Amino acid sequence: MNLKKICFVLMIAALPLSFSVFAQETESVKASKAGMSTIPNAKRPKPIDKQKAQKASEKDDSQKDFENKVNTIMYGVPSEISNLIDELIKNDDPRFTEEIYDVFQVTKNTVIKQKVLNYFKQLEDPCLEDYAVETLNDPYDEKNDLVKACFQYISAVKTKEAIPAVLSLIESENESYFNDAIAAIGEIGGPSEAMFLVEYLEREDLSDAQRQTLMRTCGKMHAVQTWDKVASVAEDEDENLYVRMYAAEALGLMEKKESVPILVDLFSENDPNLRQYVIKGLSKFPGNEAAEATVMQGIRDEHWRVRQESIRTAKELKLSGAIPYLIYRAKNDSEKVIKDEAYTSIAAINTKEGNDFLVAQLGEKKLGDATKKKIVEVLLKEGHAGQKEILSLADECLNDDRRKDLRYAIGKELAKVQNASYENICLAYLNSKDSTTQSLGIDIYKTNKFGSAVPVMKTIYYDKKTSAGLKNRIKTLLSLSDE
Repeated sequence: MNLKKICFVLMIAALPLSFSVFAQETESVKASKAGMSTIPNAKRPKPIDKQKAQKASEKDDSQKDFENKVNTIMYGVPSEISNLIDELIKNDDPRFTEEIYDVFQVTKNTVIKQKVLNYFKQLEDPCLEDYAVETLNDPYDEKNDLVKACFQYISAVKTKEAIPAVLSLIESENESYFNDAIAAIGEIGGPSEAMFLVEYLEREDLSDAQRQTLMRTCGKMHAVQTWDKVASVAEDEDENLYVRMYAAEALGLMEKKESVPILVDLFSENDPNLRQYVIKGLSKFPGNEAAEATVMQGIRDEHWRVRQESIRTAKELKLSGAIPYLIYRAKNDSEKVIKDEAYTSIAAINTKEGNDFLVAQLGEKKLGDATKKKIVEVLLKEGHAGQKEILSLADECLNDDRRKDLRYAIGKELAKVQNASYENICLAYLNSKDSTTQSLGIDIYKTNKFGSAVPVMKTIYYDKKTSAGLKNRIKTLLSLSDE
């Protein structure tokens, strides 16, 4: 054994056990090889999800809808079938899997094939794995949209048999498949495929955009086996900036505590984009003092994107210690987007100091109504504080037509929440002379079904001055008949 190898062995022996085990795990994982994939056996669709089928049937306009859709699938022209599949996907309707599968087996229309792949992708049904893998083994004569649909399909149904073919397409000279193939490996691959990506990253003929895609995928795969390489890329000042950014994020996604000191050091870099992605990485280390301290420093960063990412991360990590920083930003930041983000995080973190601040802002005379809209939104979303004050503010706006915008905004937010204490404000909105306010009152009723609101709504319905739109809404909700 030469001197260099002896030194390496001694160095590994001196490291903590956890790191030594990590090193052994890294060395034991070999990169996957590209090649032809074995085509899975053909199979029929899975049994239909009865709950989804019931929900979908409730959207039918008539009892004949089901039969009409079956006939369209069996006898329709491609455009009719295509439009129907779009509708089924939108409604998450699984009732026609057998018929659609049979059409797929006989159609020569590539648009129909693409739509059917998308349909079974949404259902996560592996019944077309054989077709998708066979296509990816030799996609060169197929249209790009159809090949893309195959990539997305195998990603959704986790077709690991496709891995050799996908790796071959990454290595192929046809760059049109590169991004889709990388994205697919990120979904269906494991440690061996992550090692393939890291080794592939060494190629000199890759564009910066390709290297960025590779690095992002390594992070998404949470592959700790690639940690050494990713860390070295993140620290390399000569590396492409965006590759370093995604490497920093990837270090966080791997959730190894050894990443924290590297990320904390990287936060001192001059480029704000890199600092932003350092914060993304640190967001994966709740309870780590160094990570949390850096996030709080990020809230006061000179660049607004870094502040924004740090404020979001403070919310994600529930950093109660960040509340004073967030309050300061909400009061003083020059960017509205940062102020709004600060209000959102203060409400989500849910401390007495933060909630008291938000509630006090609702009563602040000098604060604009646009800001109060945001505060109402975040307080109602979290539901921790401010309910009484919000209802009082809504009542105040009902008597002041100069504040219609705030009145409307509060009404929209109240309509999202089921709460018995909203009965009086619902009646107040319905009793307004403003049709938009009345409509919002109907929205609040629709969510809460207050019995006391029914007579008021009937009065509105039978008023000759009421618009047709309001009449139709009330008629539908109360199942009224014309007199």
